[in-house]
Amino acid sequence: MISNETTSKAMLIHHHAQTGQVNVTSHDVLAIEGGKGFVLGAGRAFSEHDKRSLVELLLNEQPQIEFVPSNLVVRGRGCLVWYVAPQVIDVPFPEATIKAPLPGLIFCAGEGKPLRCFAYKGNKRPEPSTPLFYAPLGNVYQDGNFCTGNVKLPQEVLVENIPTWERFVLESVNTHLGSVTPIKGCENFSGMVAYYRGLAESRAKKFPAKSLVPVMRYRDQVTLEAIVQEAQR
Repeated sequence: MISNETTSKAMLIHHHAQTGQVNVTSHDVLAIEGGKGFVLGAGRAFSEHDKRSLVELLLNEQPQIEFVPSNLVVRGRGCLVWYVAPQVIDVPFPEATIKAPLPGLIFCAGEGKPLRCFAYKGNKRPEPSTPLFYAPLGNVYQDGNFCTGNVKLPQEVLVENIPTWERFVLESVNTHLGSVTPIKGCENFSGMVAYYRGLAESRAKKFPAKSLVPVMRYRDQVTLEAIVQEAQR
């Protein structure tokens, strides 16, 4: 209720009939004549801060304070994107664990969506325009998601769940190819195993970028920005 004991704000929604554009302005509700009446003060454009504050108010939430990892690229409501730099790790297969290099990987967790993981070239921090490639691992599908089997992954999109998602991708046993061939020249699963054995035997320190398979949509290679937009739909 509006009274002298409350601080009130009003939102006005403006819809342009021809363009369809919608704008929101925020107005202070001002008392006049000692509280006998109220008027709207001057409006200002609704900011991102206003939006977050409104959502937190409606959800009756207080924003939590937490440390943000340095490899986090995108953080939004219901969306997290982070990367893991190129590294040499133990790649598990059914009959052996092979120590070999992996390229940099980009992870994308979206609310109500399966975990996705892609590879990228180089070792710099990914940018919106960074082209994406399929993660050169088994169990990978066309959209960059994985066969999870009986594994139950976290459903809440929280920073604290990042280690669990990473362990699933990097420590799960590669048992078969998914719907895509993620390494050029490896047309079957045994070819993938042989490829990693070759990297191990040559003591390679970097995954050969020329072996990565680009993620394509029609004739264009998918970028990080496109994946982020999909995660927020």
